[in-house]
Formats: sequence, C-alpha cells, structure tokens
Amino acid sequence: MMKAVGARVIINPDKAKETTESGIILTEVLPDIPDRGVVVSVGEKVEELNEGDYVIFDPMGITPVTYEEEEYFLFYETQIIAKIEK
Repeated sequence: MMKAVGARVIINPDKAKETTESGIILTEVLPDIPDRGVVVSVGEKVEELNEGDYVIFDPMGITPVTYEEEEYFLFYETQIIAKIEK
C-alpha cells in the first residue's frame, strides 16, 4: 500500500462517467474527469482529513499515479475543496 507523506493525501477517485445522465456517450477524446473520491492515505502533517473521508477536489490539479493496477490521485491537503459528510 502507498503511504502519503508530509501534507499530502492519496485519493481513490470515483470512476469516470462513460455516459451523461441523459445518455450521451462520452468519448475518449473528452472523458469526464472525476472531481470526487475517497481518501486512502494521509501524511503526518495533514490536519483536517482522515482515511475514508469522501472529498471534492479540483480535477485540474491532479497528479495521477497507478499502483497495483489501480489509479490514485495525489494532492496537497490545501488542494482539497470540501469534505462531504454522510
């Protein structure tokens, strides 16, 4: 398993949509980039997030990483926009 360091978090993003709600198929040219996901690891300097939190992030600031055939996004804690309470 990967472990975040410093003020970074590792997020398992929601899967990208292949169709819109109205049924339009999204192509590979313009895929729907996820903007939400679950925190799977937090660094020791992260103060407001915990593993398992469901968060919203800016999809333009992602650093994608593939680990054991699964895609993850790396962020600094300050790049997370909101935490969704369930």
